[in-house]
Amino acid sequence: MRKIFIVIALLIGTVAFAQEKNDFPVPPANVHPRLYLQKKEIPAIRDKAESPTGGKILRTLAKAGIDRTPEEEAKEKDRGFRYYYRMRGVTSRAQIQALDYLLYGRKDEAREAITTMLDTLQRTNFGTKNDLSRASGVMLMVGGIVYDWCYDQMSDDERQAYIKEFIRIAGTMECRYPPKDNEPIAGHSSEWMLLRDMLSCGIAIYDEYPDMYNYVMKLFTEKYVPVRNYIYSGGNYHQGTSYVNVRFANDMYCQWIMAKLGYPDFFSRDQQYVMYDFIYRRRADGQVLPAGDTNHSREREASYSLPMMLAASYYKDPYLQYEYDRNQSLEPHCLIHRLLWQDFDLQGKAPDSLPLSRYSGSPFGWMTARTGWDPWSVVAEMKINEQFVGNHQHQDGGSFQIYYRGPLAIDTGMYQGSTGGYNSDHNKNYTKRTVAHNSLLIYDPSEVFETFSYGGEGQTPTATNDGGQRLPGIGWNTCRSFEDLLSEEYTVGKTLAHGFGPDAKKPEYTLLKGDITKAYSSKVQDVRRSFVFLNTGNIEVPAVMVICDHIVASDPSFKKTWLLHSIEEPLISGSAFAVRRTKDGDQGMLYCDVLWPENASITKIGGPGKEFWSAGRNWANTPRTKDIAGEAGAWRIEESPAAAQAEDIFLNVLQVADNNCGSLAEVARVDAEKVVGTVVFDRAVIFSRDGGLLDSDFSFTLPAGTVKKGSKLLVTDLGEGKWVVKRDGKVVVKSAEAGKDDHAFYFTAAAGNYTFEKL
Repeated sequence: MRKIFIVIALLIGTVAFAQEKNDFPVPPANVHPRLYLQKKEIPAIRDKAESPTGGKILRTLAKAGIDRTPEEEAKEKDRGFRYYYRMRGVTSRAQIQALDYLLYGRKDEAREAITTMLDTLQRTNFGTKNDLSRASGVMLMVGGIVYDWCYDQMSDDERQAYIKEFIRIAGTMECRYPPKDNEPIAGHSSEWMLLRDMLSCGIAIYDEYPDMYNYVMKLFTEKYVPVRNYIYSGGNYHQGTSYVNVRFANDMYCQWIMAKLGYPDFFSRDQQYVMYDFIYRRRADGQVLPAGDTNHSREREASYSLPMMLAASYYKDPYLQYEYDRNQSLEPHCLIHRLLWQDFDLQGKAPDSLPLSRYSGSPFGWMTARTGWDPWSVVAEMKINEQFVGNHQHQDGGSFQIYYRGPLAIDTGMYQGSTGGYNSDHNKNYTKRTVAHNSLLIYDPSEVFETFSYGGEGQTPTATNDGGQRLPGIGWNTCRSFEDLLSEEYTVGKTLAHGFGPDAKKPEYTLLKGDITKAYSSKVQDVRRSFVFLNTGNIEVPAVMVICDHIVASDPSFKKTWLLHSIEEPLISGSAFAVRRTKDGDQGMLYCDVLWPENASITKIGGPGKEFWSAGRNWANTPRTKDIAGEAGAWRIEESPAAAQAEDIFLNVLQVADNNCGSLAEVARVDAEKVVGTVVFDRAVIFSRDGGLLDSDFSFTLPAGTVKKGSKLLVTDLGEGKWVVKRDGKVVVKSAEAGKDDHAFYFTAAAGNYTFEKL
């Protein structure tokens, strides 16, 4: 029999592994079942299938197994991959029939599954058009289930016919067969096609045809696993809040599949904490702070049910289970795995006991800070970005978002709309670009943003000059390897300081600072941004964010612009402005005092015809889904220095309050030779004036009348070593030492003249 399969392989040219000794995990030989479960687990799976939860899953799958009526078929205008992911008809029936044989030994069910699925495979030919290779992949998955679970009920000829169709269908997929290795970090090959579907099929047919599994596993061990483990160590994900459902979910699929094959923890266990980002992003309205290519909607609560279920059950994590419990619905093509893998006994745990701030390290450099977990909590995001992956990731280094009783400082634009989706004119000229985020622009009029030509008639072949961050990769290409990710081309920043305290669970301050010079072209010499989020404990003004920027342009004439985006029109008053939410049930406000640049030019852009304004035109777009609150944005504030010069400081103090608040704090400015800063409420924050570390003696004054008794002083950018702190010539701290991560010192202070002397 083996000779027959070697002949098939020779005809297709895929016998590279026939005599090769593999140095990666391999399936157990001549053992079935081995796909998604082991034989010893069958009694436990039977019990799950007969439980109330299991019964509900099977009834849903059985309902999907009913063929569409002619009337239903006539209504299905779009035959994209989602049409097939609904699993109507034979693909659902075949899974149930194979499961019936596996659990209860019903041979007639196995026979029906084998013949009908083979017939379906022989008629499958989706190709790559409109993402239909995802539909091809699900055929490999279901075919693999039938092959593995009903193995001993198949004839040799049937196995030969199955394998022939598996190889043919795999060859029509976007990743091709043998699979290409050009998307090991992001892209469609980092989704269902390889991490679930081809891997599943390869496991099923390994004894008769090992090449499919070997090709996939060689890619995984050499290309996919090392870079993922590095990314997981940062505790976050790079493809945004919409694509985690298909990208990270499939990382979890691979982890589960390999564990059930007998190789647990194929990926690092740091993987467990990736989805914690979504716990921290969760807003009071059920949505999350958006990231990457996404579509805004309040029609239903943002759901991450598949990756939450897979991660919660694998790691027995009650916090992830709590998030999964918000919405336990899964697409039909994932239901069988819910039955097999979900821990029905795992109880969710609310995040109330988690620390209010969370840092994500390399390759991210992101911080999320909250004032609590109740519906009246402020949620803020601060980003540096260290390495850039691309694809659905945005040019948003140094950006921030703030939510309180509505979205206040927002991430603007939309992914899919009337002008198209990926790499449409709106996507590549606005929503992906720095101009659409609360970050910094440095405008060099001669700069060219090169990108690949993509899209249909009327779309521009290159990106416009928004003054923002460069487009990594030749032609703005997605990062293709771990080596490239760590290269200069895809390195866009470096975290210089991060931390929160003094109480780790309920910090009074949260600090993030980074150097984002490399995110820009040679038009800049230095760009550093510091964020300090203050949890004030004040009912009316629960939070303050202080943002300090140090920028040196390569040419003094290059205009520098500080951005803040909003839904509703901002109100400018002198050197301050306010953003309010008054619609859609929201009632939050940001009030910003602009302390630097002195005499700054503060303008607003937006309104009808200028919602998505960049490079002299509006990149108009109408959302695909109903954007009830207009979270794609319509307005922005632009701050710029009054006079052109190479070096500038921006210092902005944003108070977060109810939009009817009448008790905002007076904000004072601290201006000294080596430092700048601010006093707001009972807090003072000091930054290095030049953006570097303070490594020699320095002084500043906290003016009388601005600092209350028992106030706290946060000095950032403090160099290593010990310092003596004096107030009005008297020692108040004998030996101050900055934290090794946050380079900050926090202590109780009063008004007076302060000197820090290096010991």
